[in-house]
Amino acid sequence: MLTYAITIFTGAFLLFQVEPLLARYILPWFGGSSAVWMTCMLFFQLLLVAGYAYSHLIATRLTARRQAIVHVAIVLACVLLMGALALIWQSPITPGPTWKPQSPDFPVTRIFVLLLLSVGLPFFILSTTGPLLQAWYARSHQGSAPYRLYALSNIGSLLALVTYPFVVEPALSLRAQALLWSLLFGLFSIGVLLCARSIHRVTFPDRSFDIAESADVRIAAPSRSTRLLWIAFATVPSVMLLAATNQLCQQVAVVPFLWVLPLAIYLLSFIICFDNPLWYRRGIFHPLLGVAVFIAVAVLVRPSASIIIQIVTYSMLLFAVCMVCHGELVRLKPHEHYLTSFYLMIAIGGAIGGVFVVVIAPLLFTGYWEFDLAIFMSLLMLMIALMRDKNSWLHERSPLVAIALLSGAIVLPELIATSSILTAVRRASEAAHLIPAFAAVALMSAVAFQKNSSLARRWPGSVVQACAIVGLLMVGGVLIADVEGNRANSLIASRNFYGTLGVYSVDSQKPEGHYYMLRHGQIIHGEQYAAADKRYKPTTYYGPESAIGLLMLNHPRRLARDSRGRSLRVGAIGLGVGTIAAYGRPGDYLRFYEINPAVTEIAEESGYFTYLRDSRARIEIVPGDARLSMEREVANGNPQAFDVLVLDAFAGDAIPVHLLTIEAFAIYLRELNPDGVIAIHVTNRYLDLQPVIQNIADHFGLKSARAHQSGGQLVKPSDWVVLARDNSVLGQPAIARKLRPLNSQRKVRPWTDDYSNLFQILK
Repeated sequence: MLTYAITIFTGAFLLFQVEPLLARYILPWFGGSSAVWMTCMLFFQLLLVAGYAYSHLIATRLTARRQAIVHVAIVLACVLLMGALALIWQSPITPGPTWKPQSPDFPVTRIFVLLLLSVGLPFFILSTTGPLLQAWYARSHQGSAPYRLYALSNIGSLLALVTYPFVVEPALSLRAQALLWSLLFGLFSIGVLLCARSIHRVTFPDRSFDIAESADVRIAAPSRSTRLLWIAFATVPSVMLLAATNQLCQQVAVVPFLWVLPLAIYLLSFIICFDNPLWYRRGIFHPLLGVAVFIAVAVLVRPSASIIIQIVTYSMLLFAVCMVCHGELVRLKPHEHYLTSFYLMIAIGGAIGGVFVVVIAPLLFTGYWEFDLAIFMSLLMLMIALMRDKNSWLHERSPLVAIALLSGAIVLPELIATSSILTAVRRASEAAHLIPAFAAVALMSAVAFQKNSSLARRWPGSVVQACAIVGLLMVGGVLIADVEGNRANSLIASRNFYGTLGVYSVDSQKPEGHYYMLRHGQIIHGEQYAAADKRYKPTTYYGPESAIGLLMLNHPRRLARDSRGRSLRVGAIGLGVGTIAAYGRPGDYLRFYEINPAVTEIAEESGYFTYLRDSRARIEIVPGDARLSMEREVANGNPQAFDVLVLDAFAGDAIPVHLLTIEAFAIYLRELNPDGVIAIHVTNRYLDLQPVIQNIADHFGLKSARAHQSGGQLVKPSDWVVLARDNSVLGQPAIARKLRPLNSQRKVRPWTDDYSNLFQILK
């Protein structure tokens, strides 16, 4: 058993080490969007289905010896392929720089192609390890329980996820990670060979352990409805996993820790549930799910909640959903003869969840509504499982459970409208229209809980079930209200690979105050007055007192005697609604870098925002990731010689880390004039970016300062940091009087393409 255990553990460890490794490697190539990780997850889920299907087919169609021969051949072919790729690329699994995308079109397809070429075959082999080697073990060790090996594989996966952001990523470069992973894969291959050798030597006189030829008719095959439940109970946690990850990454940053945390919780539930059925107790985890849903819904409708509260709340909800769904899944597990088909159904369910979140949801929804849907579906699946089980608490005469369910259903809507649970309880108790509901429940309870009543005999859990249905409908209503509340009054609502966008008309009843607003998620990305005499005013984070306002109005070139010398060359990473164009003068050149085509379309063609159309400067928009575009410009000998470079490409409060590294600023500096200035927008609810910028300034020997803009009419309070090689621009009196020293008290390690740490800069 030791050989099998080590090989399965190592395979699972490698399986979940390569996922964040490859996602981290290609993340900067696609704009640092959370959708990059979502797409990688979908790819790996689909390959997992392929691996499980392969394991099921050869385990049921081939004899043990033929299984060993076929699988060993594929493993050896993979090792040879990795050796060949190592000669072409920097490592056997990380594509070379020539594979960087040239345009932002078709990102999902491009990511799939990259992953398929780089790690497709090794990952496929690793995905077969769990079910196939467990099937081999079950046949060669009669009477032993193989399901605990599944728990062991999940322990290996969990260890891989926990060690990656805290041990592997900080200590090793991406190339070193890839080389070490490839070496461990070679050792894993030796373990597979040893397992294949052991199964090849085992003889079965009557071949009764080959499932396809089993004569044991006493083991009934699982029904079609049971198989559908296997898939459903695997789909809901998969949707919740990806939806919760999206919720977190949209607000902070797309970094391995925020990928790993939800996935680790997901795997932990597998470990607990599959190690021993006794670990999953309905009396513990069903109330936990109810409480988690109650709290999560309250936090969901309050986007201003702190990031710590959001992380804890959504993590607790994910754990409760996964424990309930996977616990009920284990209760439905079949005899080991149907082990591989059971795992295949689980993998199919996980892949269906991934396809829904990554492919279908962006087509159906204009926001991240799959999170709301996953909450409702988790409760619905729980009710289905309990209704099927006549011994469950849903079929018992329990007045306390009925009262708890109904009370939660009543208080939940009130909680959404208030700031505390105590206030919600008080308001619910004071609501006169709820008195009939309580009276009806009391009357039903008095009848239904009498032991000798006909209702108690025919329908023992009638009141509990009625209250559960009311609670389910109430949660669904609150979630629908949350969705409709976010969609209300939107003129444009769209969602694509790079995020969600909404255009809103505000104060339309007031001609002088009427304006249009662009929101990315919950964060405002631009506003403009509708009135013709006011639409030229720069607003939001770009007012006259902001760093960009100070530079555009008071740059030394503006004071030049020669009119030609007064023009500025300005680069902007991130378009928004093009507010910076309001500062453009004749002769100026503004070059925007924007990866999201939907943003470009709204800024140029929607008709609601006219900054680009009204600007007197010459404007050019470069599609694609700004850093990759600048890399190509510098490599082609075409640096832009910007006088001012603006860095404001943050989606919501999430930051694209690859734009804030030492390597990134080395590219920015090559795009600047000798006296050019970089202005970085660092306003953020959760992260203090100033120490990161301070390290960059110290590394390159740059002058640095910070500027704060106070709020006003359509002007938002904002913080900026400016960097320059000298004080020729920053020393101008009109600019210098608004600047303050950048003296961050936090000491953090410099961010590079191989290292970043959000924990050190959390507010």
